[in-house]
Amino acid sequence: MGNTHKFEMIANVYDTPERIQIARVSSDAIRNYLVDAKSKKAIDFGCGTGLVGMNLINDFHSILFLDTSQNMINQIQQKITDLNIQNANTICFDFEKESLSDLQADYIFMAQVLLHIDEVELVLTRLFDVLCEGGHLLIVDFNKKMKI
Repeated sequence: MGNTHKFEMIANVYDTPERIQIARVSSDAIRNYLVDAKSKKAIDFGCGTGLVGMNLINDFHSILFLDTSQNMINQIQQKITDLNIQNANTICFDFEKESLSDLQADYIFMAQVLLHIDEVELVLTRLFDVLCEGGHLLIVDFNKKMKI
């Protein structure tokens, strides 16, 4: 995925007040589309430091935080450990390079991720393959581009 090297460098300073606020708005928007999510598995795709998914952690049975940046994954893993969260896992993986055939989720959500993907159609197809029957892909994006 594009820009991974940039995210590797800024992971430890990523959680700014502006990004935290945007994550709240994004997670509230996602929450509006959830149905019976307490029994569902979700993937926070392009999770970064987990700002959006952490706001939704209690809405799902489980969340898998997925990102191409290992340093971002390290940040969310530290949050999971510090808060003793039992219904979350992490994986560093790039859907542009390969697919994960054994992965399944009822919901996949992403916020401000598509602009970092070079092969959008390929990635969306691979994500569709991960969705359970009747699953949902929720995409939050904005008209205004943020600097990273």
